[in-house]
Amino acid sequence: MKWLIYVLFTIICNVSFAQVDTCFTQKQIHQISETLDSLYYIDSVNNQLISQQSSLIEDLDHIIKLDSLQLNYKIQQINLLNSNIDLYVERQKKLEPKWHDNKLLWFTSGILTSAISSIFIIEAIK
Repeated sequence: MKWLIYVLFTIICNVSFAQVDTCFTQKQIHQISETLDSLYYIDSVNNQLISQQSSLIEDLDHIIKLDSLQLNYKIQQINLLNSNIDLYVERQKKLEPKWHDNKLLWFTSGILTSAISSIFIIEAIK
């Protein structure tokens, strides 16, 4: 009895839940097949493009890192050159002649010394 109920239940379920079969013509099936093939091809091309773009993005990220490193090195170079300029300015200030290193001062003092010593010598001889 249980077996009969099971069989009847299965038959009723299959009949009541069966889908209506849609019929396509050969031309429609061929068009659907072509559409699917073209979609598969487009999908494979898109996947290749995505992988190429991913590779390009990785390369560009690497280039960005290198550019930032180069920029940091240039900033460091600029800072070092500015400190070098400051050191040259300091050195120039220290090497600049002082007031007592004036050539005109030494020249006039030499002439005055010669004139005064010659006057003393002339006075001493007289």
